Amino acid sequence: MSTVYMASFGKQGLRRVAELCYHKAHYAASLIDDIPGYSLALDGTFFQEFVVICPMPPSEINERLLDHKIIGGLDIDGQIPNGMLVCVTELNSREEIDRLAAALAEIGATA
Repeated sequence: MSTVYMASFGKQGLRRVAELCYHKAHYAASLIDDIPGYSLALDGTFFQEFVVICPMPPSEINERLLDHKIIGGLDIDGQIPNGMLVCVTELNSREEIDRLAAALAEIGATA
């Protein structure tokens, strides 16, 4: 299945998928970092995953994101206090990323 998926993108497929992941993840990170109460945990380069410091425990945020029909990030509070690992891929649309940011802003406003 992976081979068919990659073949469908043609000769430059893997490069294009990687570029989409990178740009969409950085777009999401910039939106989330601008929301009051949220910040990026680490400076530097990342590909498609990044850690967000949340204004409340990620487990609570993830529960509330489900009300918006959004699956949240991985709760890594055990490693980074209030840390949530967010992953964005080529399959996430700009609208989905915008909905995630809007939902996080709404949730953060009640923290």
